[in-house]
Amino acid sequence: MRSWVPSHITGFFAAKRSDDPKTSGSIGCGLALVLGATTSVEDALQTEIILNESSSDAPVSRYVVDRLAKSPVRVRTKLDMPLGSGFGASGAGALGCALALNAHFDLGLTADQAASVAHVAEVLSGTGLGDVIGQNTGGLVIRLEPGAPGIGRVDRIPVPPLKVNYVVSGPISTKDVLSDKARMKAVNEAGEAALKELLRRPTLREFMRLSRRFTVQAELASDWALDAIEAVEAVGGMASMVMLGDAVFAFGGLEALKSFGEVHSTTISQRGANLD
Repeated sequence: MRSWVPSHITGFFAAKRSDDPKTSGSIGCGLALVLGATTSVEDALQTEIILNESSSDAPVSRYVVDRLAKSPVRVRTKLDMPLGSGFGASGAGALGCALALNAHFDLGLTADQAASVAHVAEVLSGTGLGDVIGQNTGGLVIRLEPGAPGIGRVDRIPVPPLKVNYVVSGPISTKDVLSDKARMKAVNEAGEAALKELLRRPTLREFMRLSRRFTVQAELASDWALDAIEAVEAVGGMASMVMLGDAVFAFGGLEALKSFGEVHSTTISQRGANLD
């Protein structure tokens, strides 16, 4: 039995923390992408997590294994998305692990219940606040209220499986940004304002406009990212920064992006995490 989880990129967000990791999370909006994580589980003599064919500490997935596995297992996860660049790799690995373990041990958890364990793992590890609930949902996901799946509230903007182009310069430490109180004050104010505006006109174009504005207001983008966004816009495309990574995603502008690195393409995933 294998699980599959889409990657997830956030356009804008505001962090919402509480003492309970299940009610902590973020509000904002982001896209689930067909770039995915495939996870399988098998019985073993001692627990091991293998990411992309290499044994790994994988602390976020390990948290899930420690909570859900009834005996030692070997967890194999293949991650198709860039690592450390805002595509939700740690959340995808943890969520895929939760779903695969639920099936392997016949735990009887609902999708939200399994995903809640992955969300808590992300929050406690400092690697993310909203990816898991977005990955559990699929599509263009508005995070209306913070929290784990089953607690947080989401809605979707209906969109077709459009092509998304992206280029990655390098990683940004999510943990460092989320723990920087001064920086997060500006991020949260910009994210809350963007969500309010999006709800007045929830469309893909408005999502991209507000994500672009958030990128500037939050002051998280490198000069490279801002130049790439402007290059796409100059030829009539829409682009913004991937939160949180030194990466840019775009609708259109493929040729313009080629000046900024190797361009990759994927599509919006219409489905959320599930078993294959």
